[in-house]
Amino acid sequence: MKQVWTLKFLLLLTFWSLSGPSSAQFVTFGPVHQTYSSDTPISSSEARLNATASIPFWDDFSKGIQPSKWIAKGASYTETIGNKAPSLGMALFNGVDELGRAYSLQEKDQGESDYLTSVPLDLSGIDASQKASLFLSFYWQAGGKAEVPDSNDRLTLQILTPAGTWLTVWEKRGGETLDRTRFAQEIIAIQPEWQHVNFQFRFFSNGRQSGPFDSWLLDYVYLNSRRTVTDLSYPDRALTLPTTVRLGEYAAYPWELLQKHQKGNWSTAKSEFQNLENRFKAMEYSVTLRDSSGTNVLPINSTTPFNPVPNALERRAIVSRTFTEIPLPSKPGDVFFETSLITGDGPLTSINGADTTRYAQVDFRDNDRVRTRFSLRDYFAYDQGQADYTAGINQRSGQLAVAYKTPEPVFLTGISIDFNNARQVDQVLDLVIWSALDKKPLYTQEVLIPAKTTGQNIQFFSLKETVPVSGTFYVGFTQFTNDFLQVGLDKTQNFGDRIYYNVGGGWVQNKDVTGALLIRPHVSLSGKSGGNLIPENTFKVYPNPAIEEVRVEGKFTYLQVLDSYGREITLPRMAGNTGEVLNFRDQHPGLYLIQVVHDLGITSFRILVKK
Repeated sequence: MKQVWTLKFLLLLTFWSLSGPSSAQFVTFGPVHQTYSSDTPISSSEARLNATASIPFWDDFSKGIQPSKWIAKGASYTETIGNKAPSLGMALFNGVDELGRAYSLQEKDQGESDYLTSVPLDLSGIDASQKASLFLSFYWQAGGKAEVPDSNDRLTLQILTPAGTWLTVWEKRGGETLDRTRFAQEIIAIQPEWQHVNFQFRFFSNGRQSGPFDSWLLDYVYLNSRRTVTDLSYPDRALTLPTTVRLGEYAAYPWELLQKHQKGNWSTAKSEFQNLENRFKAMEYSVTLRDSSGTNVLPINSTTPFNPVPNALERRAIVSRTFTEIPLPSKPGDVFFETSLITGDGPLTSINGADTTRYAQVDFRDNDRVRTRFSLRDYFAYDQGQADYTAGINQRSGQLAVAYKTPEPVFLTGISIDFNNARQVDQVLDLVIWSALDKKPLYTQEVLIPAKTTGQNIQFFSLKETVPVSGTFYVGFTQFTNDFLQVGLDKTQNFGDRIYYNVGGGWVQNKDVTGALLIRPHVSLSGKSGGNLIPENTFKVYPNPAIEEVRVEGKFTYLQVLDSYGREITLPRMAGNTGEVLNFRDQHPGLYLIQVVHDLGITSFRILVKK
């Protein structure tokens, strides 16, 4: 078989089982660079438009990388790559920029890569008696589920001095001896001579610039006065994992099959929390099924007490009660399983004599609720809708397939595949359906890989004719290139044994790549295609830059506008035939964030308003 690149020439490859030249095989790439959908990073020059913030500064990334707190250059958001994070959501540093591109095409190039810089913080108001008590703490992890940094790679923390220079105050080098299974916590004294009106701190990585290698993870950043070097406990109980629910094996299920086949096949709802305080805490949890409007349609657990009471700093799994079925939705759509903690957590407070001050910017309730979408549309899926990595094969005429099982005969109407590399647009391939891999395919159709539209995370291919299947069947493709066609891979659950590949020597069941490929079959009971029931979420937001009016075209349920400080503002709005017109006539020039809430979640757009 054809020889392929060596490990060092394969730019996006992070897991490879052989050294030197290698023959074609099925491998994992990644991680995939994520832009958190509810917020959009801003550049350094844009951040200067922000008013200077003040302490306390706290971020556990449960709301993503927020421009009201950070200036992000390349650093991305992840919920899954870290191991045993202190809370759900963390920042990821590696060798790709904010568009997911390698900083360098030269595989040996080393240097600075991702940056995450705080917005300016006014420290001039700290009382003289408290200046020596200002500390910055944070959690970090080397590698996680991604690649551990090499011994020459570094994660660095710097502060901006009053003279305007960046001073290194902490640095961690990589190496195989670092523990990728736990987060370590650091606390750094911010000396009085460093405290000024435009104080900033920044984290950045230094390593290979040729792809998403040498990964570092950052979480739970806290800067405040009245602290000591041992102040590493927080009055906070935090959810650390998304809610996981399965119907049989699936994380999405055809609505037409639900009523007849759901009873007794639901898993429990599972999540996890950590008590970040150094004392035990009595607390409760609820697990609720909600519809797309947020209405409670099935209380699964209601204020269930944890027994025994969680100990100091304890991490514990959350498992709901069993339930046999859910109310049948009136039409295809999405439902949401929500886990919430009832902990007594609240805003940070400080007591000075008879005065109590509450700090709204530090609200420990922010990480007490998490929800997971479960699609009841026209497809089966093992994945939970988000690619953490990609995987693929590198063999002309090679084939990749995923096994599915239907509880009754159905007709296939389409296939969705997440082709995650934009450079692969317009590649030709054959969609293929098999009843058994040792038999002739049931159906083959030639297609081109299309470009993704705004907000789209997976491409849908409609079949020219419906294909009847029953029991176990297989969907996938045949490729006509020796390049890797990168397919999205969700690593939150392992369904790697449902993946099969053929690179010339016959079909092989995958044993090396863990996760679930984003390849989904769309089905119908009638034999007539109901169309792609993945909701359309293509939006047009224009003009940009704008003078007065901005048009938002597309189908959405809610829209909000945030100013450059992250505050929601009210604008005159006028409904149109295809969306809405927003009037910025009386607003100050600058950057604004338009957040569009739709069936698939939230899509954000930055708009520059000029006068």
